[in-house]
Amino acid sequence: MKLDSRRWALVAGVALIVAAGVFALIRAGFFAAPDLASLWTWSLDNWETAGVGLSGEPVRVAHEPLALIRNLALITVSFIGVLLGTPRLVEVVTRSGRGGGAVGEDFIKTRRLIDGELGTILSLVRAHLDSNKTYSAALVKGHRDLAATSSPDQIRAAVVLLIAENQKMLRETEEHQRRLEDSQRQITQLRAELAETQELNVRDSLTQVFTRRHFDETLAREAKTAAAADRALSLIMADIDHFKKINDGHGHLIGDEVLKNFARTMSKHVEEKDTVARYGGEEFAIIMPSVCFIEAKATAERIRAEFETKKWAIKGGAPIGRITASFGVAQLAPRESAESLIQRADAKLYVSKSRGRNLVTVDADLSSR
Repeated sequence: MKLDSRRWALVAGVALIVAAGVFALIRAGFFAAPDLASLWTWSLDNWETAGVGLSGEPVRVAHEPLALIRNLALITVSFIGVLLGTPRLVEVVTRSGRGGGAVGEDFIKTRRLIDGELGTILSLVRAHLDSNKTYSAALVKGHRDLAATSSPDQIRAAVVLLIAENQKMLRETEEHQRRLEDSQRQITQLRAELAETQELNVRDSLTQVFTRRHFDETLAREAKTAAAADRALSLIMADIDHFKKINDGHGHLIGDEVLKNFARTMSKHVEEKDTVARYGGEEFAIIMPSVCFIEAKATAERIRAEFETKKWAIKGGAPIGRITASFGVAQLAPRESAESLIQRADAKLYVSKSRGRNLVTVDADLSSR
């Protein structure tokens, strides 16, 4: 995923500020030789390494460099990680939020929550950088004061100031880290909620197969991919025979059950890469990437045969009788558009209807178009 210029500028700015702060502390002379053990512990003992003697007792005041660098790195990486993971999420929210209705309102609400979390993260990073700048200035001032005085009281005051600033920096760093982790968890939860909402937006509420809109988008994308890679792409169009008679004779509740059962039967015979969609009313479609028309015909025949053998009856009433479906199959030809592929498969579906129904008819013409 590529970062735009503003994100690059933000990341570069954070890195430059961190590097400048560390360099200033090194030049101030407050860093002793780095202690590698400080990378693995949060103990205050490993944050303080330089000794100052007052009446013979050791007092440690300087910040351990590796510990400081570690915490700056953790916060910076956490921020960049969330930043990198968010653009696609925001893109999905923006696109799907235009759908309207309850689902669209959910997307708008979630988008606002994400904006709020990103604002929180930016505020935390800014606050941490401000704290680090204040801490660095205090270290430089304390070093100057210690070098310019020999009075025990003044030395003690400078040491107390440095220790207080060091402890304050530690507390603020840990608080910033905790809040960043909370924001990351919140965005992870929002991402899961968005995925669930998006799934509802592309699934037919009755049959749970994909919607016509998702079918159109998927077929257009798969047709371009198949043409670029010179691979097969087949389409099955299917229609339940005499469905209006089922609705008129037995009611829409029975008709709905027939639709759901047909959708389940189709889904049972396809692979995960395939797309089963409700094209409209009682008509369905299956997009089959990397599948030739011969294999697609075999799949359609399996669906037709299983659906034909199902036993239908109204609960507590008389049997409904046999219900069948008709199918049309076509394979994408060179330089053919998705719309043309649909027209050819749909034409063969109506050939099956005209020849008595409960048939699979294939368009095997692969000439250039």
